[in-house]
Amino acid sequence: MKERELKMGRLVRIVNAKKQKIVNTLISEDIYQPDDRPFLLELPLKNLEEIISLRIKSPFQNPRSKK
Repeated sequence: MKERELKMGRLVRIVNAKKQKIVNTLISEDIYQPDDRPFLLELPLKNLEEIISLRIKSPFQNPRSKK
């Protein structure tokens, strides 16, 4: 049981680190604003990966962007 909990804890840390990296990229590229960080971090990793793939495929920009 303990071993399984440790593996799940490690998996959660890996997923959270990936989410942080994607969110930081989206904010640093002015696709989202820093105020959007809490909302973005609540999204599932799959959704964040889809957003980042859209950014790569097209000149996607958030309407709230300063640009």
